[in-house]
Amino acid sequence: MTTVDEPGTEAPGEHPRPAPPPRSGSRDERREATLQALAAGKQAHCAFCGEPLPPVPSRGGRPTPYCAPDPERYGTWGAKTISCAMLDEHREIWTRVYGPEQPMTHLDTSALDDRLSALTAVLDPVRAEITALQTRVRDELTAAQTARDDAERQRTEALESAEQARTERDQALAEAQQARTEAEAAQTARAEADQLAEQARTERDRALDDRDEARAEAETARGERQTALDQAAAAQQRSTELQNALAAEQAAALDKLDRARREEEQARTRLRDELDQQHRDQLAAQADEFHTRLARSQTAADRRIGELTEQLATATRDYAATLAPLHQRIADLHEQLTARTGELTTAREQLDRARRALACRDDTPDDQLRHHLREALAALPEHPAPPDEPTTDPE
Repeated sequence: MTTVDEPGTEAPGEHPRPAPPPRSGSRDERREATLQALAAGKQAHCAFCGEPLPPVPSRGGRPTPYCAPDPERYGTWGAKTISCAMLDEHREIWTRVYGPEQPMTHLDTSALDDRLSALTAVLDPVRAEITALQTRVRDELTAAQTARDDAERQRTEALESAEQARTERDQALAEAQQARTEAEAAQTARAEADQLAEQARTERDRALDDRDEARAEAETARGERQTALDQAAAAQQRSTELQNALAAEQAAALDKLDRARREEEQARTRLRDELDQQHRDQLAAQADEFHTRLARSQTAADRRIGELTEQLATATRDYAATLAPLHQRIADLHEQLTARTGELTTAREQLDRARRALACRDDTPDDQLRHHLREALAALPEHPAPPDEPTTDPE
């Protein structure tokens, strides 16, 4: 069964319509005011819902004080489209029978608004919980980003450590260069010793030439020669020792450089593997926890939405069941009104015939009887014209 909305109310989620002007006056007065506004070319409003009406077309036509029938607005009742004219007609019948202050339905629209407000209040915590979960997920993602930044910082520190090891390697190379410089100095000293030996040999030759002249000088020359030879041997030994030391230092420096390079590569590889594994473990754990919480929250939200949907369906069925007796009662009242209108019309016709019959008998000799009948008829109240048969405005 299609339900009928009161004018000025909207379903949740729809754009609100502008509030209609307050309903005042009887149905005839509202219809007359709307028709006068249409005839004067002014802005007219529907005599029932108060919505603005379009102006009368230039090609003419019968103006109507109600909105055009629209099945999308109020729905249908059987084969008929519920319109403002039909609702105003039934409201007029209702107010004449029960008075203007009687509510139209057993379920007042304010009660329906209260139920909708209660449902909205129940849904608000669910929305708040979903918002809190989204905030928490954002916080956890921020924490993961911070952890990743920390890992990047640790990686940078490891690279700095590798750079420091490279600096130490350069320092070792500098020390090897210094040792090489000392070896060159030793070679220079050896050259000087060779020069001294050459000078000694020259002096020996001179001493041999002068051996006959000065044996003492020859002996002295032999002593100097021996000394020079000893010095040359010592210089040769010193040069050999320096070369051996230089070769040992070069081998040690190269070995230390290779070892430092291997240690640096191993440390870099091990640190990269540890950081990558730690980062993957953290991301996997956080992703599993997030999916678990999201699934739990989604399940709770779906269950809550199902319960609220079932409550709303139950309330709708109760509302429809409440309206069914009311519409049946309106149909019965319509039939009773039609029957009483016919009876009232018959009584008026009989009364008019009696009055005409009495008026035609003015020449009757029984003046006293006619006088009493006229007084009795004059004492009777004037009956109002029977109301028009309620019909639905075709417009």
